[in-house]
Amino acid sequence: MSDQPSPALSHDPLWPRTGGWPRPDGAEADAALIGLPTRRTSLSPTHADATPSAVRDALRRYSALAHVEGRGAVDLDEALRIVDAGDIAEPDHGHDEDAAVAAVRALAERARLVIALGGDNAATVPAALGAWGDGIASAGLITFDAHHDLRDGISNGSPVRRLIEAGLDGRRVVQIGIADFANSLAYARRAQELGITVIPRDALHDRPIADVVDEALAIAGAGGGAVHVDVDVDICDRAVAPACPASVPGGLSAAELRRAVRRVTRDPRVRSLDLTEVDATADTPDGRTVRLVATLVLEALAGVAGR
Repeated sequence: MSDQPSPALSHDPLWPRTGGWPRPDGAEADAALIGLPTRRTSLSPTHADATPSAVRDALRRYSALAHVEGRGAVDLDEALRIVDAGDIAEPDHGHDEDAAVAAVRALAERARLVIALGGDNAATVPAALGAWGDGIASAGLITFDAHHDLRDGISNGSPVRRLIEAGLDGRRVVQIGIADFANSLAYARRAQELGITVIPRDALHDRPIADVVDEALAIAGAGGGAVHVDVDVDICDRAVAPACPASVPGGLSAAELRRAVRRVTRDPRVRSLDLTEVDATADTPDGRTVRLVATLVLEALAGVAGR
């Protein structure tokens, strides 16, 4: 990320910028944003805790106009009630992870979709547990990720294993984009033993992303409970997401991931989504990774508008 200050953004009253949403006030909302800047258990050196504020800044570069299927041109800030609960200061395991769970749960009780800004992939645990509340037995999980995240121990490489140990049925977990040369045979076998559905990256070359998302929703939503979506941005090609420590060449394009996020959040069973594994301090001078995350926030809002 460049040390040079960003030039002032232009002002046009007919081209309002998005972001800057109000704090929750106890009323119902269509979508709620919360920052979960996890980093303390990361397997790679990271300053992912800097990312939520960087994404909020990047949102100001965009408008809220989206072309929503069945509705045409929609100003999301007018069509939806969006709130921003700010950040949980120490959401990592061993610190205030329980506070993060409670904060997400409070938001999920009043919002149709909670969007959690990581942080590394450890943020998936409090985001999912909070959104599911007492319903983990019927819940489902979809991950867009190059990695299985089934490692032993407590780290950003273990959230899926931790959620299954907490009571999530592995048969309602779908992992999209698992990459070759980025996992081990032991963890691939663990995924199989747990009943996880794995859709490798190469399989996406021959299938429309919409079909993949629909299959994932059918599996993850089969229990009738809430579905959490984990979007680890290192599923993208390294040229697209250079600020992701573990992104590899040959991952998804930005367009593919944007389409997938909008498609999956159109489904009302999806109650929560996290965006993780971006270190804003390691981004390119043009901020391409952080800007991608900001557009994914907007794609998720467009998905809600299309429900």
